[in-house]
Amino acid sequence: MLEHLRAVAAEMREKLDACRKHGDPPKVEEVHHLRTGTRRVEATLETLAREAGTRGLGKAAEEARQRWLRQLKKVRRAAGTVRDLDVHRELLADNFLPEGDKAARELAEATNSASADQTAPLIRNEMAEQARALDAWLKARRSTAADALCATLDDHAQRVLEVEQDFMREIAKRRSIFNRVHRPSAHLALEDYLRLMDAMPLLDKENLHDFRKGAKKARYVAESDEDDPAARALTKAIKRVQDAIGTWHDWVMVTGEAHEALGKEGALLESDLEARAQQAYESALRITSTTGHRFIGEWRASPRRRARSPRVTSKKSS
Repeated sequence: MLEHLRAVAAEMREKLDACRKHGDPPKVEEVHHLRTGTRRVEATLETLAREAGTRGLGKAAEEARQRWLRQLKKVRRAAGTVRDLDVHRELLADNFLPEGDKAARELAEATNSASADQTAPLIRNEMAEQARALDAWLKARRSTAADALCATLDDHAQRVLEVEQDFMREIAKRRSIFNRVHRPSAHLALEDYLRLMDAMPLLDKENLHDFRKGAKKARYVAESDEDDPAARALTKAIKRVQDAIGTWHDWVMVTGEAHEALGKEGALLESDLEARAQQAYESALRITSTTGHRFIGEWRASPRRRARSPRVTSKKSS
């Protein structure tokens, strides 16, 4: 696990350096990989501490771990603002601003307009204009957020390296921790996911996004063992849940941005966005429920279950 931590930490710092190219705003994929990298390091640090058992990592190593987590959170939040705007612009481009005949077809489907309807072209054009206005607003916001991110990256890079080195020095004094038998990543990830289900037995619009964030951590734990077929299968299943909830949340956020940016001038677009968000919400609940029942079955059939492991119950969604 320590070697995996070193690997994901080094990869995350590489992504941070990629965003530090002076004179150019960070690219979409660079920001995405940076935020994802911080989450992978966080998930590994949390698993390491949990698997250290009752004796723990020791006071000095635990304090160093907490400092590292705090710094990672700062980087993730700074990158997250830019990344969210990138995702929202991609949603608009894919659903409202594609080129050519595809635009007319997709917008017609979105507005449930019949081909014979004389008003359909007017509605499509008006919605496209509102989408373009919103995209311009998001683009300006992205530029401001990217400038703010770039202004802090040098400090973040230095601080991240310092707290990582502090932790590695302290954990090196606790070598006995790594002589213990560690459980497979697939088992740890499944356990994390079931704990999350137990903590949030009823999902709704108030806690669904928080559930997604918890699911991400379980996924990153599963990803730490790419050679294990069980871990790969678990990763795929959790990612499906994560993506479904993420799509819903993105539509909700874009709806709010349309209201803020356009006001009454964007009423047609906002109404369409609200409908898409509701449809995505219902889909996310279905996928999450189905996956949860599957995981409960897998856990109950697992010979590795322990008495101290999470209580698993069927999760209902409201």
